[in-house]
Amino acid sequence: MKNLLEKFFGKSAKGIAVEGKLMTGYAEVAGREVCVFGTCDGTYIDNAAALRLAAHVIDCIENHRKSPIVMLVDSAGQEPNRTAEMLGLASYFGHLLSCLQLARQNGHKLITVATGKAIGGAFICYGMFGDRIDALDSASVGLMPIEAMSAVTKIPASTLEKLSKTMPSLEFGAKPFALLGGVEEVWSEKDDFATKLASAIASATTDDNRAALGKKRGGRKLALDVRNRVLAETAK
Repeated sequence: MKNLLEKFFGKSAKGIAVEGKLMTGYAEVAGREVCVFGTCDGTYIDNAAALRLAAHVIDCIENHRKSPIVMLVDSAGQEPNRTAEMLGLASYFGHLLSCLQLARQNGHKLITVATGKAIGGAFICYGMFGDRIDALDSASVGLMPIEAMSAVTKIPASTLEKLSKTMPSLEFGAKPFALLGGVEEVWSEKDDFATKLASAIASATTDDNRAALGKKRGGRKLALDVRNRVLAETAK
């Protein structure tokens, strides 16, 4: 993890603490301070982790005015146990999202980079909330594994596997998710991550262009048109 952080933040990566499989801290990108938090080693996010990440966002809002927030995602999803659910895991995720929205309203740009696994609830609870989402080409990005999707829909996994070859929404990976518009840009391992991150921060906007990107790239052909029709009807 240390080597990856240094690729993003250079010597300033020493300001990021990695405890367990969570990281929080402050670093620099192109000479500008950024708030950093995220997960590593494909960990699951439970109630305590969500609270810890939310507390770091609050610290950034209170003590680091308008610093961009860089969210690094390497998580296999939400903690898969009954205790976490009984304690209201979704509410903890909601709290984290509320803190991120408060940060956005206070002028903090939100930048997501999927560095490893970016799956399910963990990706939704903070990664997908970014103003801009990028991913390493080696990242495994998706919302539900085919095996889990089969269990929910009762469609055989073999059928879903076959469909995934032509339907980006069923295929895991940075590039298929980019076709859907969910990832702005896929970064190669040969890229200069620090330069890429600086560019991502500079270009990030609160305008949601994911449906437009999905249509342009051919991964989501109807989403933009449907959204525009709904907006047109509500404007009447």
